[in-house]
Amino acid sequence: MAFAEAADAPTAAAMDAVVLNNRVEILPGSPLPALNAPGGPAFLARAVRDRKAELFAIVCTSGLPPRTDMLTSLKSIETQSLMRLLDWGVIDWPADGHRRFALIFERPSGRRVMSALSETIEPMGEERVTRQVIQPLAAALKELGVRGIVHGDVRPTNLFVRDQATGGVMLGECISTLPSYTQPAIFLPIERAMAQPGGRGAGSTADDLYALGVTALVMLLGRNPARQLDDEAMLQAKIEKGTYPALVGTMRISLSMMEVLRGLLSDDVKQRWTLSDVDMWLSGRRLSPKQPQVPRKGVRPFEFQDGEAWHARSLGRLLARAPGAAALQIDSGELDRWLRRSLGDEVRAEAVQGAVASATAAGKSGSFEERLVARVCLALDPPAPIRYKQRSVMVDGFGHAIAEAFALGQSPQALGEAIAAQLPMFWVNVQLEAKAEFVPLIQTFDQMRSYLERQGLGFGIERVLYELNPTMACISPMVKAFHAQSPLELLQALDQVATRVDRGKEPIDRHVAGFLGARFRKLDERLLSIAGNGGESGRRVTAILNILGEVQTRFGPANLPNLSGWLATMVEPALERFHSRPRREKMKADLVKAARSGDIRQLLKLIDDPEAVRKDEMGFAAARRDYDRAAKEIQRAEREIENRQETADTLGRQIAAMVSSVLATVALVGIVIVYLMRR
Repeated sequence: MAFAEAADAPTAAAMDAVVLNNRVEILPGSPLPALNAPGGPAFLARAVRDRKAELFAIVCTSGLPPRTDMLTSLKSIETQSLMRLLDWGVIDWPADGHRRFALIFERPSGRRVMSALSETIEPMGEERVTRQVIQPLAAALKELGVRGIVHGDVRPTNLFVRDQATGGVMLGECISTLPSYTQPAIFLPIERAMAQPGGRGAGSTADDLYALGVTALVMLLGRNPARQLDDEAMLQAKIEKGTYPALVGTMRISLSMMEVLRGLLSDDVKQRWTLSDVDMWLSGRRLSPKQPQVPRKGVRPFEFQDGEAWHARSLGRLLARAPGAAALQIDSGELDRWLRRSLGDEVRAEAVQGAVASATAAGKSGSFEERLVARVCLALDPPAPIRYKQRSVMVDGFGHAIAEAFALGQSPQALGEAIAAQLPMFWVNVQLEAKAEFVPLIQTFDQMRSYLERQGLGFGIERVLYELNPTMACISPMVKAFHAQSPLELLQALDQVATRVDRGKEPIDRHVAGFLGARFRKLDERLLSIAGNGGESGRRVTAILNILGEVQTRFGPANLPNLSGWLATMVEPALERFHSRPRREKMKADLVKAARSGDIRQLLKLIDDPEAVRKDEMGFAAARRDYDRAAKEIQRAEREIENRQETADTLGRQIAAMVSSVLATVALVGIVIVYLMRR
């Protein structure tokens, strides 16, 4: 797909239909605010070949990456209980002149069940909740689970009336942005609710079932049972009492409905109902109601600053808010005494001691106090997110959290420090149950730590961003507007950028290098190191040409005239290393031809031709030898000129001696001849 130049403002054609994949028309002038999604606004859409189809589009403008890795699997699902995905792709969006990712869905026939959690609707009876909510949503979650998809956004405000006659509901979309990014905390299990929105991770089907339980309770009551509480108070109530008692309280609920709600709202994921349990309940089999497990409570509270904690999980939350003061409490031994004497939990106390001992050996990244408190908090509450420098991230949410930081213009340094300090590894170590998925998790974070240790071009936090978000588009300021998701699209975007006056000095920055390093495994990383150092400019330019040339050879396109012209301006100074002036002039002419060809490899051959370099060096060496000989002759002549009188006297004496010798010889010969004639 060809790239269009990003515009500064909408054009006159801004209200024209935008065509996606030659199959769907999106109408920017026909917004559908009732269908807006967390990832962006909704617009009316229509199929090119089937005008009767009722479609709508979500244009992802949030700046956060959509969940593109599950699109194909999601499209294969055909159930009335789930909003149907029909198409997707990147479009030129006239509203802002950027390229945007768009999702096409079948338009629901009814409205949202609830527009906001603050509103009150008519309560559903237990039979209606079972038939119209639990049954269809369980069917939808089963279809998703078979394909390994976690929805993450099960809630009443994401339900649509599917059939006005029966009142059945349909579950809305879940892919326009990060999983559970806008999910209210009440619908999240305690540990995920403690994480920041971008750090909640993908979660599991068990989390969707928990959200199903809260949704069923809301529909049964016709209102949010915790609407009088803010998220902090609601979360604390869940921790102290358990989810079911905190939300249900003293409300009277039938034994049958109590059974399913207790099963779905269990805070212990091992005790929480599975889809099989829900199926058995729907088929009429009654299971014994699960009693909520209240966490162990201390004899006295642990007082810390202005708060107090009766449970280990609550204490972890308190300590994470003030690491400096918490480190003092840990060092004083007060925490250990409370765990052993008041809480009576020797296992937890030993885990905390292990966390303290390991904090010193975990490297020098970041603040020791922050590292210490982060580890102690994990020892107090193993399922909780990793809390470091006011960041709270589930172990599978680091990639999303880093993407969130870049999207919001925040520094991702704290997240990088947490990885470098091996906090994800420590999270795995403190889990009470070993799982097979922990092995690749450890390997991944070990690799990420090695990238962070290398701060050159192509490494650092930018490389980690693209490694942990394998479907994310490159967000370099140069190409962000083009939504380049592959090396091919990146080169096409750079070719467009090359035509701009404000294009910059070089086509590779930290984001471009990190993106290419993550998406092109065969790229020689030594080239990234050379391109990123501040050494000799000729080597850097050669490395940049090698990188982009390899990408073009592997992914295409074959013709990049604008990018080649940009690179030619970088190559020209490198030609000065050739000593032969005629050769330089010829190479400059060849440079223009190579740039017009659009083949980066042709540019590379001009400055990275070993034979040409060898001949130039040989010619230069010969010229130096000739120069040295001429210089010596000149020096000798100059010395003779400076001593002309001495040279003349010496020469005169030599000539006089020679003349005298000749005359003496002639006289002697004459005397001998005369003498002989007289005899």
